[in-house]
Amino acid sequence: MFSKHRGKPFLLVLLSWLSILSCATFQRAAAPALPFMTEPTTPGVIPDSVLRRAIRRAELIVLATPVELASQHGFLTPQFQLGAKETWYDVKLTVDSVLKGKLRRAKRPDLGMLPAALTPPPAFRLARNEIVVQYPAVTSRNSNWSAAAPMIPGERAVFIFHRCYYCLPITGLVTGRGSYYTASPLVAIGWESKLAPGEWGRVGRLLVERGH
Repeated sequence: MFSKHRGKPFLLVLLSWLSILSCATFQRAAAPALPFMTEPTTPGVIPDSVLRRAIRRAELIVLATPVELASQHGFLTPQFQLGAKETWYDVKLTVDSVLKGKLRRAKRPDLGMLPAALTPPPAFRLARNEIVVQYPAVTSRNSNWSAAAPMIPGERAVFIFHRCYYCLPITGLVTGRGSYYTASPLVAIGWESKLAPGEWGRVGRLLVERGH
């Protein structure tokens, strides 16, 4: 009898620890990846040849300032992720000037063929000179989106955005054919997609060289 009762406290402690571990695992899996709040180290001056390629692919080139981020955790991002994480954010930017593209093409996220009834309300109310783009925060350098330019509220910069057509599954929303609906995020990918305001003139010169 003594041996039997002595084992009960150990079993209770073990169950308590397992409960704590499972709660901690659940919390980690449910937590979103957080965006950069400070600028990471940059590789230096971007060569003209690299900028020309970025300009050629660009849908929108603006001098703008990010002002607000809204998490799309659970919509453009799975609700639970173990290990490396990826969380998409909608980002509102105030635009000072436009070199390429139309602001009206960046007034709402492109959610592909998603039916209107399944489309969530917009994250922001936008003024005439404001747009919304998408930013993927990741926790692994091996992510396909690890080269995304950080969108830091209050940091004015030249942004070169391109659209990744139908490349982002919309979480939990399945088409009639069985696959997920996909979104076409407007993103700034690569160090060449975010430049200091002083580079505005150089980007404009390279754009003129292309005949725009």
